[in-house]
Amino acid sequence: MAKYLTYREAATRTRRSIRTINRWRRGGMPMEWQKRDGQRFRVVREDILLKWWRERLTAWPTHQYRLRKVRIEADTRHAE
Repeated sequence: MAKYLTYREAATRTRRSIRTINRWRRGGMPMEWQKRDGQRFRVVREDILLKWWRERLTAWPTHQYRLRKVRIEADTRHAE
């Protein structure tokens, strides 16, 4: 069974802000409504959230810098 996360839970899971999760939703990330304790919450499936997060992580400049650094270190070790 798929695990559903609220905006706050999704933000905590990906270490991003609630505002970022909202921006991803506006950008097309599929979300649903769920009723909890008589109130409606917008929720996202955890697997879909993590897929979106990974796609954005590869485009994140800091992450790209770290990847380049690891590749350069690996190349220098391989050349020796």
